[in-house]
Amino acid sequence: MLKKHVLRHLCAAASALLAAHAMATPTVVTSSDLQGWVLGDGASGTSPATITGDQAYQGNGSIQFTLSATNQQPLAVYSFGASSIRMGDLLNGNASFGYSYLVPTGSPPATSPTIRLLLSGLGNSTQSGRSDGSLGFYVNGAGTSNWQTESLSMTSGDFFFRVGGKGQETTDCGSGSYGSSFDDRRQTLAAWTSTCTGASNTVDLDDAMVVGIEVDWGTIPNVPGTMSTYVDGINFNIGRNIGDFNFEAAAASVPEPASLAMVGLALGGAAFARRRVAAKRG
Repeated sequence: MLKKHVLRHLCAAASALLAAHAMATPTVVTSSDLQGWVLGDGASGTSPATITGDQAYQGNGSIQFTLSATNQQPLAVYSFGASSIRMGDLLNGNASFGYSYLVPTGSPPATSPTIRLLLSGLGNSTQSGRSDGSLGFYVNGAGTSNWQTESLSMTSGDFFFRVGGKGQETTDCGSGSYGSSFDDRRQTLAAWTSTCTGASNTVDLDDAMVVGIEVDWGTIPNVPGTMSTYVDGINFNIGRNIGDFNFEAAAASVPEPASLAMVGLALGGAAFARRRVAAKRG
């Protein structure tokens, strides 16, 4: 005789499989369905980021950033909108984000694409009338034929702090002058928040708002010709903002058959068990 606890286990297994299948499937982003992402160029407007199949990752595509010696800065931006959150509110949570990237061998300069938390409300420090900025992360390293993955949190990863527009980096929380040269002081997000406290008329990062995520290759190469880098698998869990995105040249037409078969088998077993119980009661 089929016991009630067996029925409960079958139903629980079916629910777990459905939930696991949903969680394991990132949101697919294509050129025709950007799912809230904006692909553009933050400088000249002539070389926006694109989704191509040139270097596919976990599917049939990825974001391609093509750069040249001219002033171009292709980027991908996701805005949090009404779900923007105070930087200080992330300190006691489990905020995390990350991405995968590919810098093909022989592509100078040897740096990975940059992932940034976009900030607003840097009221004590402006550059050219702007009070926005970012906390960005990238890796110095040689090009490789393999994709690399970075998983970051408030206490992992070394970030640089930028105030205002392109090339306006700062190491003093916004109290000093700004130049076009890159200043590479780095520390964790938690350390930046505890360092930049608003003292001496500097930025108070605790009260700054995290308004979105940006990925770009912020270094403009001083070399002839063009080069490309690639990004995929962008994910974040920042306050109420949760996302996991897979960038594809074309949307997949059929879900994973093996996963759906397992779900169907579990659901079928649960339905059969219900009929057996109902028949015995009748």
